[in-house]
Amino acid sequence: MTNRWLLPENIADVLPGQSNLVESLRRDILNLFESYGYELVIPPMLEYIESLMTATGSDMDLQTFKLVDQLSGRTLGLRADMTTQVARIDAHILNRQNIARLCYAGTTLQTRVVPGIFSREQLQLGAEVYGHQGIEADIEIVNLMIQSLKIAQVGPITLDVSHAGLLKDILDKKQLSSDDISEMYRFLQAKDRTSLQKLMQNWDQTAKNTILSLLDLSGDAHYVLSQAQSKLPQSEVSQKVLKDLEQLYSGIKKTSAEIQLNIDLADLDGFQYHTGILCAAYVSQYPVAIARGGRYDQVGQAFGRSRPATGFSVDLLALASLSSKKIITHAIMAPWEDSDEFRNVVASLRNRGEVVIESFPGHEHNESSMDCNRRLVFENQSWHVVPKN
Repeated sequence: MTNRWLLPENIADVLPGQSNLVESLRRDILNLFESYGYELVIPPMLEYIESLMTATGSDMDLQTFKLVDQLSGRTLGLRADMTTQVARIDAHILNRQNIARLCYAGTTLQTRVVPGIFSREQLQLGAEVYGHQGIEADIEIVNLMIQSLKIAQVGPITLDVSHAGLLKDILDKKQLSSDDISEMYRFLQAKDRTSLQKLMQNWDQTAKNTILSLLDLSGDAHYVLSQAQSKLPQSEVSQKVLKDLEQLYSGIKKTSAEIQLNIDLADLDGFQYHTGILCAAYVSQYPVAIARGGRYDQVGQAFGRSRPATGFSVDLLALASLSSKKIITHAIMAPWEDSDEFRNVVASLRNRGEVVIESFPGHEHNESSMDCNRRLVFENQSWHVVPKN
């Protein structure tokens, strides 16, 4: 017989105490977003599969749970990521002509565990800016990412930055198969110079030199920026990439000087999806990036309106597991009474923000994750809150 209390593999409950921390982080980070003018949107949990798969690639197709809609007969998907949904809202529903700052928080599900992540369910929280091409939007998004991690008190943060502009410019001019493009990405990640040279043996020398120069441009951001001027070709695209990176570096250091900022121009995870700045935040005790972001200007094209876009997201469940933030809810333990005077006292306490837990008859010893540090007692003909003995 199947144990009915068992959950599917890599799916877990969030229990009292930890759930309070998750909710506290959600509120605090969304309040941070609101202070910058971001508006909350709540996309549906499932959509037609064609909408969810827009501009996300084959990996997301494999990660998406699919089912048949009994009303329409069409295939639906349970979202594995919310970024495309928010892009759809901006492009097709809001249809604003100016800048739109949107944020979101909701559950996502994936068919399999991503390496380094231990759950197929995430509580994805993120922020997106639509309608501005300039680096100013990227700086704002990266600073929001850093501030979100600071709210969670996860310790020292290392930020790895790259830029998809150089590679995208070259690949747009080449007639490469999808396999060749995937191999190039893999060789760049592995810093495999020999394999890259073999793959590019029929390329023009300028393109070859540009790709190979990416292998040498990794490390501390200040060092990489000082080396890039001499190693990259003096093209319009490369100068634009360098200017973006320099402005991002300056913008981050002004607000978060303590952040370890690295640049690796060969680390282009998601380059087929992104079009500019890419960033990933790392903290100790977590094997993969805790937050990721970047620019993806073409994401709204499939919805009829291609708008400049940049954003980031983080899994709140993972963030809470790393957080040193303490959430302690102090409560008042009270007996169960039905008198008008008692009811008025309890209502007044709750209206002032106090937590009052009433002990039902026969259950005077309440078990709770809350700290019941006071009692409500009847003394001298009235109810009083006193310290717990």
